[in-house]
Amino acid sequence: MRLSAVILFFTMLTACASEPAPEPLKIGNTLDFALLQDQYANPFVHEDNMEILLYADDMDTSRDVRDAIGRVEPACYEQGKLVFVANVSGMPSLITRLIALPKMRGYGFPIWLDYDGEATDALPVQENFISVVRVKDGAIISVEYVQGMESVMNAIVPLCGIRSEQMAQL
Repeated sequence: MRLSAVILFFTMLTACASEPAPEPLKIGNTLDFALLQDQYANPFVHEDNMEILLYADDMDTSRDVRDAIGRVEPACYEQGKLVFVANVSGMPSLITRLIALPKMRGYGFPIWLDYDGEATDALPVQENFISVVRVKDGAIISVEYVQGMESVMNAIVPLCGIRSEQMAQL
């Protein structure tokens, strides 16, 4: 009996402490990235310019996004038309500071980081896929899920174009 009471107490405590996941964002919802910072601690200022948001929730899909972004015209992400968001809230802060951020600073494009998970918690996501969220005036107008660097390129090249050095290699 006593064991049952203890188990019930901890079950209720856990249930009360955990918040339900927010409902996923849908077409028409607005995005709020006011708390995001890039890998240099610059605040997010592209609410009005953002047209495509890329979100990957694991290392493999993030690599595909990084490879694709590295091949498009820099003006696209410099102007904030193309935005790559990463949730680093699950990473220990020491690892983030000492390993992840220095590595991200070498990529040559901004990665907008969510340190507490709140900004990305409701983003539409499917496991092992990259979310391509099209945005107009800060509101979601479409969501597509893609796999692989080539699929990301197909989604972003019409907006961004290909780097001139990439064109020379084709």
